[in-house]
Amino acid sequence: MSQDTNVQRFVGRIAVITGGASGIGHATVDRLAGEGATVIILDRNRHAAEQVVEEQERLGRSVRFVELDLLNELDIASVAKLLVSELPAINILGNCAGLVHINGKPDNPFIESGLTGWDTIVGVNVKGIAALVHALLPALIVGKASIVNVSSEAAFRARPNRWIYDLTKAALLSLTRSLAASLASYGVRVNSVAPGGTITEMHLNDSTDPEARRRELETARTASLLGRWAQPHEIAAVIAFLASDDASFITGATIPVDGGGLGSR
Repeated sequence: MSQDTNVQRFVGRIAVITGGASGIGHATVDRLAGEGATVIILDRNRHAAEQVVEEQERLGRSVRFVELDLLNELDIASVAKLLVSELPAINILGNCAGLVHINGKPDNPFIESGLTGWDTIVGVNVKGIAALVHALLPALIVGKASIVNVSSEAAFRARPNRWIYDLTKAALLSLTRSLAASLASYGVRVNSVAPGGTITEMHLNDSTDPEARRRELETARTASLLGRWAQPHEIAAVIAFLASDDASFITGATIPVDGGGLGSR
């Protein structure tokens, strides 16, 4: 997973990454820690998160894990209180956690399923993120933080079967702009990325043979201009850019990281 880089943009900075145990979140932890950040992973998957911590510690990096369920408001308040009390500041908040579906079912057609899954998916993808940002505000303001939300190209598409997920990713774009407007006077920047199809556990775990599925996706042709799926580290690189001083005059923006997928439609 680890991406070698000689750039050290985040030495002395503290980053909090939700969903850091897997997928784009894992790649973001790797990228930021590799550039010198102290990283705190917030995730509900203790086993996977502890594996990421061990991986990063073997590389001599400073990464720790705090368990968090974004569906639990009391848990959000408790974890935020802990972090605000322990940390001098938070300089980066990467909201990579997200839920596509529930009960292992990849599709949620409106006509057949109605609002099934609404509270859970909206709760994690939108409400939980907003609640966490609000709860961490004291440390984010002190750190003049950069907040980066992970939306999706799905925010711009019309699909019949993942409509709840898609609307949450569109809502996240609106939340990004609103938070950028609300927090600009405090020196806090808020941006988002909109990845296209990315080879993560989200697309592998439904398969009976995840590694075969990975190989299939790595060779699959897509409708994007680049004609392939993204690797998680390619999304993490853009998140790291937005989190860095290289993006110091960017806020309220969304960067598509989709291989030209939007441009090909």
